[in-house]
Amino acid sequence: MAKPVELLERPEEATCADSPARRLRPPQRNGLERHFAPTDQVIELTAMPVIGRPLMRAMKSRRFQFLAILPNQIIFWVVIFTGLLGTADPNRNFATAVTWFIWFCMVFVMIVGVGRAWCLMCPFGGFGEWVQRLSFMGRRPRSIGLNLKWPQALSRFGVLPAICAFIALTWAEEFWGIAGPGDPRYTSYMVLFIISFALVMFLVFERRTFCRYLCPLTGLIGTVGAVGMAAGLRTRDRDVCLTCETKDCMRGSERGYPCPWYEWPGSATSNLMCGLCTECVKNCPSNNVGFFVQKPLTSVIAPLRRRVDIAWSVLLLFGLVVFQQVNALPIYANLDGWLNSHTGWAYPNPIDFVGFIAAFALVFAGCVWLLRAVLARREPAPSSGVRKTSSFTSWLMPLAYAFIPLTGSDYLARQLPKFWFSAPKVIASISDPFGFGWNIFGTAHWSGANVSILSANGVVISQVIVVGLGALATLYATMKVLPRDMSRLTPHIGWLRVVVVLTVAAVCAPVAYLYVLMGAAT
Repeated sequence: MAKPVELLERPEEATCADSPARRLRPPQRNGLERHFAPTDQVIELTAMPVIGRPLMRAMKSRRFQFLAILPNQIIFWVVIFTGLLGTADPNRNFATAVTWFIWFCMVFVMIVGVGRAWCLMCPFGGFGEWVQRLSFMGRRPRSIGLNLKWPQALSRFGVLPAICAFIALTWAEEFWGIAGPGDPRYTSYMVLFIISFALVMFLVFERRTFCRYLCPLTGLIGTVGAVGMAAGLRTRDRDVCLTCETKDCMRGSERGYPCPWYEWPGSATSNLMCGLCTECVKNCPSNNVGFFVQKPLTSVIAPLRRRVDIAWSVLLLFGLVVFQQVNALPIYANLDGWLNSHTGWAYPNPIDFVGFIAAFALVFAGCVWLLRAVLARREPAPSSGVRKTSSFTSWLMPLAYAFIPLTGSDYLARQLPKFWFSAPKVIASISDPFGFGWNIFGTAHWSGANVSILSANGVVISQVIVVGLGALATLYATMKVLPRDMSRLTPHIGWLRVVVVLTVAAVCAPVAYLYVLMGAAT
């Protein structure tokens, strides 16, 4: 008998399972109580005595998301104009100062704390959605554009297209020296490109297809956000969701739009794809949706489903950030120069850029394959009498998930030099955003603008500490993940623990030491 479409796979069998039909069709009560059982310890923030009621009242308001997006919308249009029209000095231009000295670092802090908080206030998706709906706040019955669905054939790749977009954008940033920071105009061109691309996708596809599948940041935020404490918007009582006949959270109502992210609160088991837009809160006729928080690392350790696209995303993202560390070393300049002289490319050469990332991911995957070959046991014979060996992905997914904390900490550590050295420059640039000699808020000539928060040695120490904390979190996650996910796959959990601990140490030590060799290079 074929397995129903709506039946979610066991963790060891899961794929990305991201098709529209699978997302939008709630499971029926056919022995799926395990799916609806609590998978983690969550606390409802909207039920707390002091903050719960005003927070819920705010989320039910149609002004909530507009007011969350508006400040960043204003800031990024100021970024565009100041970058194009202002001074060429990146240290004085508001565009480069706020984008590279503050924003990119703060995004990673938000990811660790509240997952997709950036998606709630994102100016790129917000602008596209306003145009798509022809409304800032109100509920309109129709949206403009082609309203096409994301192709079924591509949905099976999950967030991997977004990861590829992030890698491509990172290569472009390195090629043009945008985040050096270099010429402020290039920062404006980059922001304009993202906004324009998002707008086109909003007019071609329905809802927030761009945000779910194509935004360069969505794969990074969704993956690294698993370490955070935001569990997202979830149902209070899943039995109410099961018996609900209208499914307004998915279909929409006069109170709100259908979930732009194609998520059903009744089946939410991780914070991977909840964009915190609060449409489900507005739509639910039973007032059965609240905002929940969880212990850090919960979505790393205990998601009901693991996704193979997230596993590969972790490896590709980790390979990218390690490459960025390597390319800051003098030895890389020699290799890149040799390749450029033979291929006609300029820095960074795409051969070693893509090759390093791919090699990193494949080496990690190869080590997992070798572990499986050595330690895997055959599963008990089913009724057919044929024994089945556990799949490669059933080993790759939990082990790759365990490395999410170290990946996230490495990205945060990589952004720290710009923040520690140059964040005060933003205070001066606010008063003189174009570098025209203005002094709007009286801070343009503030003496502290050119003072570093930390010395070069202090920056390196902070980077090593952040990576060390990420390594400890990865070790903790691994100790929880192995008995939970791997005990069915191998009886050698003790040996596997030893191997993984040695692997974490073998990866963490060079990553931390690279920051010492870089000497606080930006």
